[in-house]
Amino acid sequence: MPTAYVRAVFLWVAAALFAGALPAQQYTFRQYGPSDGLTNLGVNCILQDHTGYLWVGTDNGLFRYDGSTFQPFGHAEGLPNSEIRNLAESPDGILWVATQGGVARRAGTSFEAVDVGKTGLFLSIAFDSQGDLYLEHSSGILRGVRDSGGMYRFNIVAHGSIGGMYVHDRDIFFRRDGDLWRLSGDKTTRIGSPAGLPPDLWGSIVYDSSDNLWVRSATRLYELPHGQARFVDRSDGIPHAQVARLFAGARNSLYVSTNSGVVVIDGANRTYIDPQHGLPSDVAGAVLVDREESLWLGMRGSGLVRRLGHGEWLSWRKADGLLNDSVWSTLHDRDGRLWVGTSGGISIFSPEGKLERSWTSHNGLIGDSVFVIIAAPNGDVFAAGSPAGISRFNQQGILLGSYGAASGLVSEQVNALAIDPQGYLWVAASGGCFRTQNPIDSGALKFERVGIPGISSSAYIHDVQIDQGGIVWITTSNGLVRYDGTHWRVFTKADGLKAEDLVGLAVGHGEVWVAYRDALGIAHLQFQGDQVQITTITQQNGLSSDLSYALAFDRAGRLWDCTDNGVDVLEKDSLGQDRWRHYGTDDGLIWDDGDDLALSVDAQGAVWIGTSRGLSRYAAPPYPIPDTTSSIVLTSIQGVAQEFQVQDHPVLSHAQNSLLIEFSGLNYSSETRTRYRYHLLGYKTAWTDTRDKSVHFEGLPSGSYVFEVIAAGPNGRWSTVPARFAFTVKPPWWLTWWFLGICSIVALLLARALWRYRVRALVAQKEHLERQVADRTTELRESHRQLEEIAYYDVLTSLPNRRMFTEQFRSRIALSRRHGEAFALLLIDLDDFKKTNDSFGHDAGDAVLFESAALLRSAVRETDCVSRLGGDEFAIILVSPTDPEGIAMVCKRIVDSFHKGIPFHGQTLKTSCSVGVAVYPGEGDSQDRLYKSADMALYEAKRRGGNGWCRFDALLMEEPTTAKPFHDRPRHEL
Repeated sequence: MPTAYVRAVFLWVAAALFAGALPAQQYTFRQYGPSDGLTNLGVNCILQDHTGYLWVGTDNGLFRYDGSTFQPFGHAEGLPNSEIRNLAESPDGILWVATQGGVARRAGTSFEAVDVGKTGLFLSIAFDSQGDLYLEHSSGILRGVRDSGGMYRFNIVAHGSIGGMYVHDRDIFFRRDGDLWRLSGDKTTRIGSPAGLPPDLWGSIVYDSSDNLWVRSATRLYELPHGQARFVDRSDGIPHAQVARLFAGARNSLYVSTNSGVVVIDGANRTYIDPQHGLPSDVAGAVLVDREESLWLGMRGSGLVRRLGHGEWLSWRKADGLLNDSVWSTLHDRDGRLWVGTSGGISIFSPEGKLERSWTSHNGLIGDSVFVIIAAPNGDVFAAGSPAGISRFNQQGILLGSYGAASGLVSEQVNALAIDPQGYLWVAASGGCFRTQNPIDSGALKFERVGIPGISSSAYIHDVQIDQGGIVWITTSNGLVRYDGTHWRVFTKADGLKAEDLVGLAVGHGEVWVAYRDALGIAHLQFQGDQVQITTITQQNGLSSDLSYALAFDRAGRLWDCTDNGVDVLEKDSLGQDRWRHYGTDDGLIWDDGDDLALSVDAQGAVWIGTSRGLSRYAAPPYPIPDTTSSIVLTSIQGVAQEFQVQDHPVLSHAQNSLLIEFSGLNYSSETRTRYRYHLLGYKTAWTDTRDKSVHFEGLPSGSYVFEVIAAGPNGRWSTVPARFAFTVKPPWWLTWWFLGICSIVALLLARALWRYRVRALVAQKEHLERQVADRTTELRESHRQLEEIAYYDVLTSLPNRRMFTEQFRSRIALSRRHGEAFALLLIDLDDFKKTNDSFGHDAGDAVLFESAALLRSAVRETDCVSRLGGDEFAIILVSPTDPEGIAMVCKRIVDSFHKGIPFHGQTLKTSCSVGVAVYPGEGDSQDRLYKSADMALYEAKRRGGNGWCRFDALLMEEPTTAKPFHDRPRHEL
C-alpha cells in the first residue's frame, strides 16, 4: 500500500539517525501555487482518482492536476459553490464533491448539481463498502441509496449537530453533543464516553490498518486500541490544530495534521514533518499518499506541498550547522561520531546529532578545505586537503598534530588518503604520490615520494584506494596504477581506456571502476589473469551525465556515480538485469552538482554525497521502492472549432483536419523526467520520442487514424497500455467518387471538340500567355512586397509596426508558456517629443524618431524584437537576458544612449526616453496582463520625471493609472 511505504520510511529514518544525525536535517519539498495554476492556496481536501489525476479542493475552486497544469473547475463548470469541503469517488469511478452550497458529481467534462433534499453547507462526503453515499450536513447525516435506475434516494439517518463523519466498511462514526457515536444500519450507539473518551469537539475520526480507532480534536488525540475497551490519551507531544485531520495508512501509520505541520505516529514512534525539517509552511490540513507513494500535504494558506522522493533522502546546509555549504568528505568513526569536511573546516557531531567541536585553520587545522577524512585501525582520524597537509586526531576528536612540507609532504593539495595492511599511510596529492616511511603507529611520521614506473613525476594523483587483498589502486593524470606490493602496472589507452586522465575510483566486490576527468563517462575493468577488458559506460548506456566526480560501492554492492547532473546508481531490476537508477533534486538530493570525490558509505550502509550546496544522505528503506510504469492519459484534444473527448471518434472535414493532442504520464514523482513516445497509425507507424506533452497534426490526408502514446519514468519502463484516440479525415469534395465520375464523363464528351480548338489556339496563345504570365508575376511580386512592407513595417523607421509586434508578442507568449521560459517586455516613450515637434518642426521630429529606432536596435540583440507602436512609443520583446541584473543593464544602456543627443541640420537635439519593464510570467502570464504591467511601469517612470526606467512593482497596482489592457486600446490608437 502507498501509505505503508511512507510510514515505514519515516520510522526507518528516525531509527537510523543514531548513526550520525545532524541538527535540523531537512527533507526537500515541491510547493505548488499560483505560478503552477493553483490559484487558491487554501487547500481543504486532496483525492487521487482511479485514473491517477490529482483533485484538489480549495476555498475558491476545484482543481485537477495532471503533472504539469492545474485545470480549474468552478461555477461555470457546474459546481454549486466554489468553496470545496470534501471529495469522494464512487465505486464506479464518478467523482463527487461536497461544497459550501450543495453537492455535485462529475458528468463528462463538467459537473452537475445533485438534489439531495437539503441545501447549504456539506462538510463531508463518503461511500461505504456497498456503494451507499453518506453526506455530513448541518442538520445531520444523509444516506443516499442507489435505485435500479442509477439515481440516489436520500434520507436523514442521524439528526442533530454532527461533526467529523467517518465511514468504515458499513459503519459510520460521527461526533454529536461532544461525544462519539456509531451508526450501524439504522441503529445509533454512543461509544465514546462509555469507553472513557472525554467530551470535546472531535473533528476527525479514523481507523488505522491495525483496527485501532483514533479521534482528534483541535487540542487532543485519543486512541481506542483494537480489542480494548477504553480510550487512551495520545495527546502528549502533538501540537494543536487549526484543522483537525487524521489520515491512516497501511502498516499502522497515522498522519496527524497540526499547526506545525504533520506528525507521523506508529506506536511509540513519532516523526515530525514541520518547518524545522524543511516543510515550507506551518498549518497542515489534508494529507494524501498517492499510488507512486509520494506524500502530499494541503497547507492552509500556502497551497499544495509534495515531498520529493520517498523519505530516503535527508539534507543539511550551512544554516543547519555545517561550516560551509561546499561539502567534500564525511566519516563515521567507531564511536558513532560524524565528521564533515567542508571548504570551511571540520565539524564533529555526536551520535545524538549535537555539535561537539569544529576545527579550522584558526584553531590548528592545517587547512580549511578538507577533501578527505579517514579512520585508522586504532581509531585515530586523518584529515587532509588544501593547503597541502594532513591533520591527525585521536578518537575523541582532539588534534594530535599536523604534517606538511617539514614532514616530507611537499604538494599544494592532498586529494585522498588510504592505509595499507602494513599500516603505511598513502597520500594522493597534486604534487605526486606519497607514503609514510614507517607505519602510523610507530611514532612521528615522515613521508617519502613514491616513484611509479611509467608515471611522470609531474603527474597529478587524484585518488588512492586499497582493496581487501591489499592491492593499491591509484588514479593519475597518466592512467590507472595497480601495485601488489612487488610489481607496478599502469593501465593506459593502450589497454582500452578512452583517456588517461582519471579522477574517481571504486574498488570492491571483485570489480574496478574509474571515472574520466573529461566528460567521457566511466570505465569498468574486468580482469582474467593478466588480461583486462575495459568497457566504457556513457549516457548512451543509461548515465544521466558523462562527467563523473566520484565513484563508490554501497554495502549492497551497488555502484554510485556522482555527476554534475545528480547521482546514478547501477542496480539490478526485478528481472535481475543491470539498470541505472537516477537521483536528482526531484528525488530529494540537495543539489545536482556533486563535488570531487565527495562520496562515501558509512558502516550502516548510508551513502553520503557532498555537493556545492550542502550534504545529502541516502539510506535505503527496508523494502524496495515501487518500480511501476507511468499511466498515460490524454488530457486535451482540440480540433479547429471543437474539443473532443477520448471516447469520441470524430469525422473531420478536409478543411478542419487539424488536431492538437495533449497528454500526461500522471507520475508525479518524476514530473520533469517523464519521456513520451507516440505514433499515428494510418499515417506513420514508427514511434517518435519526445519530452513535450503535446503534439500538433495538421494537413493530414483523408483516411482513418489512431493516435497512440506511451510514457516512461526514470526507470525506463514504458507503459504497457497506450492512450488512444481514433478519428477520420474525410476527403475534399473534389476527390469524392461522384465528382470524379462526373468529371470523367464530361471529359470524354468534350475531348474531341476541345482537342481541335486547343491545337489551333495553342500556338497562337503560347507567346501571348508567356508574356502575360511574366508581366503579371512581376507585378504581383512587387505588389506583394509593397503590401507586406506597408502591413508589417513602419515606413519612417523600418521597424516592425504594431501589427507585426502583436503577432510576435503572441508567439513569444505561447512559446514561453510551453517551454517554461521567461522574457521581458519593454515599453519606451520619448520624453517631451511634442516639444521637439513644436520647436523644430515635424522634420526634426521625424529625425528624432529615425535615430531613436537606430539607438534601440543597437542597444539589444538581433534576436530581440524592436517595434514602433505609433507616435513616439516603441516596444522591445527582450528574450535574453531575463535576470534582474541583465534587464537593468539593457534598460540603462537604452536610457544612456539618448544622452548624446540627435544631430539635425548642424545642431544637436536633446532628447531622452522613459522605459517600463515587465517580465513574463511573474509580472503577467497573458498578453494583456504583461502589456498592462509594462505600461504601468512606463507610467511610473514618466511620473518620476522621465529619463529613466522602471520595472513593474506590485505596489503600482495601488496607485491610480490610466493604463489600458492591450486588447482594449482604440483601433485608431492601435
